[in-house]
Amino acid sequence: MTSEAVTSAINACAGKDCTTPVTLYAGWTDLHRLRVLVHDETPGLPTCRTPTPDAEDGRGIQLISYGSDVWGVCTHGPGPGKATWFELGR
Repeated sequence: MTSEAVTSAINACAGKDCTTPVTLYAGWTDLHRLRVLVHDETPGLPTCRTPTPDAEDGRGIQLISYGSDVWGVCTHGPGPGKATWFELGR
């Protein structure tokens, strides 16, 4: 799931002339819950799409939503852009 979030952020930045790197944060919110957050500075929010069976992309948010206990996107992180996050271990 982490690689899906990072790849999505990198792909979003590829055509948008991002001036800051994609940033990955991970930490334990308590003894049993891990939160992973991936920040990029591109505008727009990722969406959960339903790709065609032969499509080579478009499944990242689906995989994150199916595999995590909770996930979301926030726009109040460090600088412009957004952060996609998810938690494991509930």
